Amino acid sequence: MNRNNYIVIALLVSLAANLLIVGFMVGKNRNANRAPPPMAWMAEQLSSETQRRVRGQMRSQLPEVRPLREDMRQAQAAVRKAVSAEAFDPQALERALQQSREVTGRYQALIHENLAAVAAELPREQRIALVRAALQRGQNAKKPSRKPDNIR
Repeated sequence: MNRNNYIVIALLVSLAANLLIVGFMVGKNRNANRAPPPMAWMAEQLSSETQRRVRGQMRSQLPEVRPLREDMRQAQAAVRKAVSAEAFDPQALERALQQSREVTGRYQALIHENLAAVAAELPREQRIALVRAALQRGQNAKKPSRKPDNIR
């Protein structure tokens, strides 16, 4: 083999290694950015077979849930902006809070529809475990924050 063949082989090996590394990084980032399906945490107490079924059903709702999640993030950002504005405008805060309530209500209605659909397919014991997890999580979410100044 002549020197040119060694250079071509070395370049091809280098290219393959680089593609492998880039593919790994892209795949890792794609999975890291994937949000869990809505209410996936509720299925943690269920059997692994039921978890797969429930999570699959929840994933099917993602096209409806994702835009609402984004709307909620934007509404929350508007509330934070209104509260932390240098020149405080009570009407701006009220508008932002109204928008937040409206979006949260739409999101909650969709999640409740999903919960009812999922629960309809489960045996009694698993329905109870699913709803118990949902209610427990809801109660934990209602506990006051220890940091009153966590606006930003």
